[in-house]
Amino acid sequence: MNCARVKAAVSGFEAEFGEQVRVYTIPVDTPEGQAAVKKYNFQSHGLVMFDPAGQLIHKRRDHMAKADEVHQILAQALRPLRPDGGA
Repeated sequence: MNCARVKAAVSGFEAEFGEQVRVYTIPVDTPEGQAAVKKYNFQSHGLVMFDPAGQLIHKRRDHMAKADEVHQILAQALRPLRPDGGA
């Protein structure tokens, strides 16, 4: 899946998951984008996901991001714990 399709799908997750998900796009041709490329060891761009505490939970570099994989990770991370303590 190409980057434009992943970006569109990921942006749609805000509507699907509501206030639980915030999507930020940082252009790689800005100082902030270049800092992110360096920090996360991307070749040119990528996708990172954090939990509410700011901990990195998923990272894919360059053209390796897949929308279905991101959706599955989000759904699992946002799934409430069962009353018996299970996930």
